[in-house]
Amino acid sequence: MQPSSVFSNLEGHYDDGCWCWHLKRNVSIGPSQLALLLAGLACVTLFIGTAFYWVGASFILPFSILEVAALLIAFLYNAIHANDYEKLLVSDGFVKIESKFGMTTQQVQLVRSMTRVDRELHKNTLIQLRQGHQSTFFGRYVHANLRPLLAQQISKRMLSPRHSH
Repeated sequence: MQPSSVFSNLEGHYDDGCWCWHLKRNVSIGPSQLALLLAGLACVTLFIGTAFYWVGASFILPFSILEVAALLIAFLYNAIHANDYEKLLVSDGFVKIESKFGMTTQQVQLVRSMTRVDRELHKNTLIQLRQGHQSTFFGRYVHANLRPLLAQQISKRMLSPRHSH
């Protein structure tokens, strides 16, 4: 991702009457490319294990199969989490946070006028949005160094007059 697109994503965008921040995992390889890579590694591993089996080293093949199983588990984990995201919407009356982690999607809706952004961020902490005793976190998919800037932008949009962009 280019640096300019990172900063424009931190500023959010105005869409359908509300400010929106949509943060996603930084996935550097597509699922089909990863599947091909892991399939190639599995074939090489099984070929080596089978070759050793035929020359008399029969204990190598079970370890090769175990390695292929580990590759399969890694691929499945990556496939499950490749589409993880966080989405924050700030509209006239509410703040809505939606997050997907693995197979689970969670939504939290807060009243805009009663919601505050924790601007006292410490190293490696997420942005906390609070409404009374209820709180939620945002910014998992933004580098820790950029979270204070993101918190500032969210706070600015929440405190700005309605419909301004």
